[in-house]
Amino acid sequence: MKLMQDSPVISARRFELYVRWSLYLLMAYLLVQMAGLTLGASSNRFTFLGSLALLALSVVVTVFNIKAARHSLDRVMRDRPALSARFIVGWVAAVAAVTMGTFWLLWEIPGAIVLAIAPAACSIAAVSPTFTIRTAAVVSLAAVVVGGVVTFLGIPQTIAALILLLVFIWSAWSSGWMLRVLRQLQEANETAAELSVAEERLRISRDLHDVFGRTLATISVKAELAAELSRRGHHERAADEMAQVRQIANTAGAEVRRVVRGERRAGWADEIEGARALLSSAGIRCVIAGEEIPERYAETLAWVIREGVTNVLRHSRATQVSITTAVEADEVALTLTNDGASGPSNAASTGTGIASMTQRLQEVGGSLEHELDGDWFLLTASIPVSQEVPA
Repeated sequence: MKLMQDSPVISARRFELYVRWSLYLLMAYLLVQMAGLTLGASSNRFTFLGSLALLALSVVVTVFNIKAARHSLDRVMRDRPALSARFIVGWVAAVAAVTMGTFWLLWEIPGAIVLAIAPAACSIAAVSPTFTIRTAAVVSLAAVVVGGVVTFLGIPQTIAALILLLVFIWSAWSSGWMLRVLRQLQEANETAAELSVAEERLRISRDLHDVFGRTLATISVKAELAAELSRRGHHERAADEMAQVRQIANTAGAEVRRVVRGERRAGWADEIEGARALLSSAGIRCVIAGEEIPERYAETLAWVIREGVTNVLRHSRATQVSITTAVEADEVALTLTNDGASGPSNAASTGTGIASMTQRLQEVGGSLEHELDGDWFLLTASIPVSQEVPA
């Protein structure tokens, strides 16, 4: 339960509700004003009945304003069509009726203009969340110009009405701005989540390819060897090979779980011995030479050996494979060669293996090169020594 309460999604919804209801309460200002006007006019029957009628019209205007404000906020958060023409006509008519009724009822009162502008102020505020900053600035400037002209003509109360209008516009606009920021944050979080999922899928896909390419190649080699031994009458040796195939298949499930959990790591010594044993089982002579690889580069290059040996078994007719390592002052290099290249198809049939090795090397600042030299196919992986390898 605590985790759900702390969820960013739930917090975002709460913030959106807070912004929405703050704007809705702002729309209720007209009702408060008209209710106070009605109570203040109770001494005069005519004025009281007029105020009561205005209060009823104010309820209608407030309903229009709240619906318009909700629509405006929905347009900020989501794609929504504009308000219908029928709604706008009814809304404008109701606002005009309340405004003229207020002027007619209170025209003798010096502050009547402040009370009369409230319906229009609330209505403009209802659509302000959809304004851009430029539109809000233009509307505010126009209101200032009109207010200045009216004040110059001898109605000083216009200043108070102008302040009321500007407060309503910018309060409502800030509600829309906050929801825009919230929407951008939500979209950014969704994009980050999608990228994270895609990255994890790519990792699992790459690891499964690297791990099970080798596993399936081993099963294929040993099954072929067992079949050949059986044909030659070496049934016990064939049975031993098939027992190893069964053991490899049984451990495949554990490998899947380790890959999915991100626990699969390639060990340098294990990969070297595995490559030697696998190539030997396939009747391929394996020569390993060179210097000891530093530990921080060992895992990356171990994956290269795994995938490179798998490609040899899948895409070549090699009889000899050479694995050479070199540690220099500026880089660590691994070269894997085989004599089973059969032409351009050998280099072109790499599938996703070359891409997977290249990606792993690029993650640590390294690079991968491959070339065809007659019947020999050369694969060279190098990592700059100066490059820091992520933990």
